[in-house]
Amino acid sequence: MKKVILFLGLFLAISSLVSAQTSTNVDESIKFKNDQYDFGKISFGKPVSYTIEFTNTSKDTVILLSARPGCGCTTPNFKPNEKIAPGKNGQVQITFNGSAMGAFSRFTDLEFSNGLHKQTKFSGEGVAITNNTPAPVINQTPTNH
Repeated sequence: MKKVILFLGLFLAISSLVSAQTSTNVDESIKFKNDQYDFGKISFGKPVSYTIEFTNTSKDTVILLSARPGCGCTTPNFKPNEKIAPGKNGQVQITFNGSAMGAFSRFTDLEFSNGLHKQTKFSGEGVAITNNTPAPVINQTPTNH
């Protein structure tokens, strides 16, 4: 029984090290732009988009396997299984449907070949749409009776 517990503990420790190493390697292998994006204030219910750009800084080709949004309000647009050669760029367009009133944060997980993974985030504040058109001025002339 002790051997089983020792083996299980050793397995978990090695798994943790491999997972931690993979998380570190993504930023060493791929340089990201807009992986933490702030929309600022957006009109509630109006879709908005931005683009995550990345450059392969490693010596090996990487493949963008998937882009998984954290909720149904977010839609990633990308080329599945896109091969990015060393020094080349790739991108993922993220569209948010604007369904949040008040402060919001959403995440999208990008999965690459070689176990590389990057969690991206966008945030902002949904505000009510207001009609700032002034009311028409009615010029009334006084009548004398």
